[in-house]
Amino acid sequence: MPKLVGKFNSSCFMEFLMYRVVLRRLGTAAGLLACLGLTRLEAEDREDSLRAAPLGNKVQLWLNTADANAPYILEGRARLADGPEWETLMQFRSSSAPRGYVDALCGTLESRFFRLRRLLEAPPVEVSNFRLIDTAGAAHELYYQRLSPAVAVVLAGRDVASVQPYLTELLRVQQSSKTPFPTWILSATAAEERGALAGSVRSFPSSIKVMQDASHAVHRTLGSGQAPEVALISTLDWSLFYRGPILDEVDVGGRVIRSTPFSDAVGELLGKRQASLARMATVGVGSGLRPRAVPSYSSEVAPLILKSCMPCHQPGDIAPWSMTNHAVLKEFSKLIKSSVLAGDMPPWHADPAYASLSNKKALDPESVDLLVAWIDAGCPKDGQGDPLAERPPPDEKARDWPLGAPDAIMSIDPQSIPAEGVVDYRYLLGRNPFPTNVWLSAVVVKPGDRSVVHHCLVFKGGFSEVAALRGGLGGFFAGYVPGMEQKPFPEGTGKLLRSSDLIVFQMHYTTSGKSVVDQTQLGLYLAKTKPPAELITTAASTTAISIPPQTLDSPISATRTFTRKSVIYELSPHMHYRGSRARYSLVYPDGTQEVLLNVPRYFFDWQALYRLAVPKEVPAGTRLVCDGGFDNSTLNRFNPDPNALVRFGEQSWEEMFIGYVNYAEVP
Repeated sequence: MPKLVGKFNSSCFMEFLMYRVVLRRLGTAAGLLACLGLTRLEAEDREDSLRAAPLGNKVQLWLNTADANAPYILEGRARLADGPEWETLMQFRSSSAPRGYVDALCGTLESRFFRLRRLLEAPPVEVSNFRLIDTAGAAHELYYQRLSPAVAVVLAGRDVASVQPYLTELLRVQQSSKTPFPTWILSATAAEERGALAGSVRSFPSSIKVMQDASHAVHRTLGSGQAPEVALISTLDWSLFYRGPILDEVDVGGRVIRSTPFSDAVGELLGKRQASLARMATVGVGSGLRPRAVPSYSSEVAPLILKSCMPCHQPGDIAPWSMTNHAVLKEFSKLIKSSVLAGDMPPWHADPAYASLSNKKALDPESVDLLVAWIDAGCPKDGQGDPLAERPPPDEKARDWPLGAPDAIMSIDPQSIPAEGVVDYRYLLGRNPFPTNVWLSAVVVKPGDRSVVHHCLVFKGGFSEVAALRGGLGGFFAGYVPGMEQKPFPEGTGKLLRSSDLIVFQMHYTTSGKSVVDQTQLGLYLAKTKPPAELITTAASTTAISIPPQTLDSPISATRTFTRKSVIYELSPHMHYRGSRARYSLVYPDGTQEVLLNVPRYFFDWQALYRLAVPKEVPAGTRLVCDGGFDNSTLNRFNPDPNALVRFGEQSWEEMFIGYVNYAEVP
């Protein structure tokens, strides 16, 4: 909260201007009011002054401020002794001319108190990063807009129709600006409501994206609770430049007093001037969001952290820092908030609007709202103990083999990895540990040194079968990539390992700045009985990749046809650092289509295997279409070289496009 200050007297009491406007209804005309008098409640030596006068059935205030270019705040409330807290009506910077304000609520209240305060300081309000999905299933990230001077975020609450009367003004401001900037409308609706939302905004301008704030956390962190209101964000320092109404229109009885605070703020921001008006109260309807109490650390926040974050953020695990106690959470609270709102943590990038996934790691919307609300409240701690600090240390054996001790373990020969340079793919032959054919319920790859193991794919079969997999383009037996959780095969399935099968490890190493030795292992888990179906890993892939330099979205597509009736269990897209999005669709023999999985924001460092909660049965002749895109622009912070023409290749600075699928054929 900013510090509020007036002029201090010798007793160190804060002095401020405060007026009471006493209103009396005249006749029977509803809302017809008259200002009978003002009561001044402060010391007489202030140069600041506040005048009030009737304006139709409302009251107009004139604010005269003595300090040039100083930040001031105008506040109002209905009762002084036992009423609600002071409400911010306007935060502004003083100028030589008086600033006017028409109070829209004076027509509905018996009395109204106002006070004018000078702020000691008005530091910028930092806006956390966030990523949301629009009605077409595309992701939009705030910090990805850094080449634009601003981002306008319209908070519509539950009723997006409330924005309809302001579309003309939003479009006018957008089109009249010499420097373009994005305008987004946020709807506080759930993912499953996307279809209805898309239909309701079909007439909206295509240049204004409508997206869903399913958790309501962005609404709460940016808004006042009224809708619609606009937050104008400066990308120079990611601060809140203006928040308030798009248009300020007050009916004073017979005429409307109209101002354009949003348009004015855009002009100041693009003109690189200070905001003369930083906040203005939006007098509209409630956003439709239920009130959120400050969450309890001990009973709500800590259990959530233990379940969803601690598996990685614990000593000795893959996260760069550990969530060992409340103090650590408070220290990293800004990073946690930004990461959660952007969907970076927990790392899960599937669009919830499509098929339900049984291994989902993402926080549900309620949990996101809870965690962000706790952080915005200052990370308060309640209770005597600390559930994070009291958590027992992790089981090291379980960390090595999360599924328990394997029935057999294969190890590659120790591999020396240099400190620097490029390491070519290494193909290493392993010895099959079983003298007879066996069915497996799980196969787990355990990297010896995660700092250098970029990925490991394991192939099995005869020479021709291994060759047909084309180094992983056609499928694999087992694999490890960053972010892929090692799980048993889907229920009712298994993989057959024949006694005659070769086992080949494909090792992709990247240097880490120091010389290390890696010895990756393969854990094999025997099935108790022969499973009803054999799990097959294949892929829709293409090597026809040509990504132009400085391209924000270079589309690509690959297909695979199921020649027999099949059941689809799992999907996993694979690209490199320029990969930005992926979508799996089914095209049935009758021509109908269905989206199976949408990954609107792909991350190379966190490649998940998405398991369908309900396996999908498809008829013979169904085509699996995998569409995606590459971002070879400077906006992609992971891009090795945005000026390069990028083609297919095995190394990370080259590209791949593979849509892996685990399925079983139906007899």
